[in-house]
Amino acid sequence: MMSLRRPTLSLFLFMASLAPAMPASFDEIKFNALVTKLKADAFEFASEVERLYVDRCSDETINTCSGSNFGECLEDGYPNEECLGGPNYVIEDCASEQVSSCAAKWDQSVSTVRIPEESAIGLDGNPTDPKLIESICFTRNLDDWFVQKREADKAFWNDLGVEPRSMYFGSHNGAFRIFPARQSEQCGQYDPRLRPWYVSGSSGPKNVVLILDTSGSMADGNRIDLLKQAAKRVVSTLTVSDRILIVPFSDTAYPITDDGVIFRATASHKARLMDMIDGLSAVGGTNFYEAFRVAFDNLDKSIVQESTTSCNTAVLFLTDGENSVGPGVDQVTELVDRRISEVSSKLGKEVILFTYSVSQQNNVHQYPSQLACSIDLGVWSKIEESDEIVDALSSYYRLFALGLGSDANADFASWVEPYEFRTGNVLGTTVSVPVYDRSKIPHLFLGVVGVDVSLDALDAALLITDDLDGTSSSARAKELRDESIDRVVKQADAACPAVLDLTPCEMEAYRALSAPNGEGLCNVNCTSAQVSQVQEESCPTVSDYPQRVFVSGSQTYGGEFTSGSMRYRERVCCVGDESLQLSAEVCWAGKDDDKRSSLPGGAIVGIVLGGVFFLLIICCVVMAKLSKDKDSPGRPNNHGSVTINSPKYPPENPGFAPIPPGALVTEASAPGSDGTNNSPDSQ
Repeated sequence: MMSLRRPTLSLFLFMASLAPAMPASFDEIKFNALVTKLKADAFEFASEVERLYVDRCSDETINTCSGSNFGECLEDGYPNEECLGGPNYVIEDCASEQVSSCAAKWDQSVSTVRIPEESAIGLDGNPTDPKLIESICFTRNLDDWFVQKREADKAFWNDLGVEPRSMYFGSHNGAFRIFPARQSEQCGQYDPRLRPWYVSGSSGPKNVVLILDTSGSMADGNRIDLLKQAAKRVVSTLTVSDRILIVPFSDTAYPITDDGVIFRATASHKARLMDMIDGLSAVGGTNFYEAFRVAFDNLDKSIVQESTTSCNTAVLFLTDGENSVGPGVDQVTELVDRRISEVSSKLGKEVILFTYSVSQQNNVHQYPSQLACSIDLGVWSKIEESDEIVDALSSYYRLFALGLGSDANADFASWVEPYEFRTGNVLGTTVSVPVYDRSKIPHLFLGVVGVDVSLDALDAALLITDDLDGTSSSARAKELRDESIDRVVKQADAACPAVLDLTPCEMEAYRALSAPNGEGLCNVNCTSAQVSQVQEESCPTVSDYPQRVFVSGSQTYGGEFTSGSMRYRERVCCVGDESLQLSAEVCWAGKDDDKRSSLPGGAIVGIVLGGVFFLLIICCVVMAKLSKDKDSPGRPNNHGSVTINSPKYPPENPGFAPIPPGALVTEASAPGSDGTNNSPDSQ
């Protein structure tokens, strides 16, 4: 009897070349081994952060933290910077008009810390918030783990023929540490909490329903514009495993849906939604009943058509006024209670209601508060200032993070839709795992770790790289690349956490964070100790936090460091790129007086073309003069030819096929983004 064996690589290449339309035979064992390793790495990383957190208040952690962390805009460079070479370490800003990208400097011995600019209010861009300082200080010792981990895994990645990518931790307070170290385009522009990898890692796949008040009163105080900004922020943080339904309402309500059902949060769908959100206007009255009816009718339709995820569901309701049209609030409450119960039963998972009221008038807050307390999993947030809308509406996922800390979710890991990495111009994804203080009950959410992996690694594990190097048809190459992308999406969809199992007191503890002075509590019989458990406390034994956690000159803010500037290129770019056999003639030359590198590419081209046109004009004038003179009496006819050679450049981005707009996840539209991609590797 013939034995069945796994096809060899040679046989695979032969069959793929002969039959491009034939279904591929993939190395499932190797691919599953890579997936298992990525998850194991993320869990190991999360465990290391949790271990270090235990000692965050120790004298050694705090006292050795001063001036010992490397910021993202370090003037003098990192201690062991290298031009590593190879396609994984190139960036576009180090290139010229002749090539698409050249090498940047990296340091594989240390990590970089980034904080949002609004938190860098201390000396020389240092933080002043004690909890933020603690997060930076206790994660400083991750550097040893990073270096040892990369060395230990070298053989694994060499076997696949790819380089390992970045690893990073984003804290719940905005601190962010990434390895290996590389300079950022501009300080203070990266907030991990606004990125899909972070939100996905702290909440898992979910259905999100936004019910947004667009009545006439929302035109006051620029509220409608802030509502649009908030809605777009919510949309931008979703990933391919999430679903999103938006229902604007005033006198009536209507759904923004994908052919009548809830949107899957792909990059193209998110772009469409953001365009639709920009088109919202404030007009009419306020009809709460119609808003919820339309929302639940369309959610039910989506469930019937199996367009929803079977994971958790969040309904976010925002208003700035009282119910003025349609049935009264008692009927609204009955409708919401009944429909939430029905949806929960159909999905087999809880539905959480978040209500937000925007006003300085107490009567506006009264009903949204009552509505949230009418169900077991309801949370009300009081927004008194319009500029608080954006942050309030986009923080809903923190409740899911609280539930993910349960032991039933110990093996939870999330994946995001493939997107283009900033460095290397390659596609990749991120595996994320939440981090907790497990000494608290419920476990206290600390942040999220992320492990990047390129699609090249997934392709290599599947043994399909031969069809992506240009040796087979473009259709076949796309088919095989889509295989890797589809598998990432399936991993994302499969990452459904266990049922959100929060006790009444745990819910009450979360409500205490959502409204000041206990206004958001629902009068559940809980002790003050039970309510305070979900709040992180500063170290009780530390009274003197370091004023400078960064190495001197690490956090310089200002336009001179922005992407494309000479100063930025001087900090981040290698001089030439021998690894790609590109010299300083085509990569950044490293000289301030080098006009090719100190002037923008467009200016260089303009100067060249301007010179050519100037010569043409001179030639035309001379030829006209000669033509006139040749007919003059006594003037000899000396006919000749003049050849002007146009400057020749290699074609821009040779061999580079641009990615269709909307095909992949990027962060160009993410709040706080400077046009970089989803991954912290992007900046």
